[in-house]
Amino acid sequence: MPLPTFVIVGAQKSGTTTLHDGLGQVPGIWVSDPKELHFFDRYRRRGLEWYLDQFHPAPGDRAWGESTPIYLYRDAARSALAASLPDACFVAILREPVSRAYSQYWFSRSKGVETMESFAAAVAAEPDRLKAHRDGQPAVGSYLDRGRYHRQLTDLAARVGRDRIQVHLLEDLQQDAMRTLRRTCEFLGMKDADLDDVEMSLKNTFGARTLNTARAQRNGGVTTLEKPSGDAYPAMDPGLERELRDRFADENNRLAEWLGRDLSAWM
Repeated sequence: MPLPTFVIVGAQKSGTTTLHDGLGQVPGIWVSDPKELHFFDRYRRRGLEWYLDQFHPAPGDRAWGESTPIYLYRDAARSALAASLPDACFVAILREPVSRAYSQYWFSRSKGVETMESFAAAVAAEPDRLKAHRDGQPAVGSYLDRGRYHRQLTDLAARVGRDRIQVHLLEDLQQDAMRTLRRTCEFLGMKDADLDDVEMSLKNTFGARTLNTARAQRNGGVTTLEKPSGDAYPAMDPGLERELRDRFADENNRLAEWLGRDLSAWM
């Protein structure tokens, strides 16, 4: 099988599922199922042939790829992507880092892998968690660290070239998902893509999961949460949110300059 032509590299909880599903509806584009192959962060020992065996584009397909949101965050994954996929395009979707971190916290709680009873406690514990992990970039507990997009993107660009990276914001999907999909198709070399039958809708992967939280209730031996609405988790403490947004001010300013986009709404 040929190498993938594109990879959606992140960020987690920023709309990657929506974009992946939208691309999968476009004639001429093939996307992996499951969405996240995790080869470059988890399964490299299986070898590149195993990875290529996960791709099954049809003879007429012109673009094919996968979407694993942790790739952008992990240093080793970015390095391996650049070394293994010399011609691929990389797509990133970014979300305001504090709201992204909060969403990841509740997602981790829903999967039962986060034991901290509050987001504030998880944030306070994060520095020690990073230090304790073998490469300083754990999958669980890296809530704020994952939001340091400028460092991640500039490192990837230094390895593959800025022209092979396209960056969206979650707001782009929220305001005009079809336009975002169209721009992505154009980036993948498919300016003539037929989007007439594509349906785009933002996915909230939190609400549909079996949850393991303090709000959970026992039902036949299975831990479940009453049907949530909206974001499916309580609002963040306003004081903590202001404090964390202030922490990201310099980082977001650097990112805004690199992207050439106004990120004042994030601050």
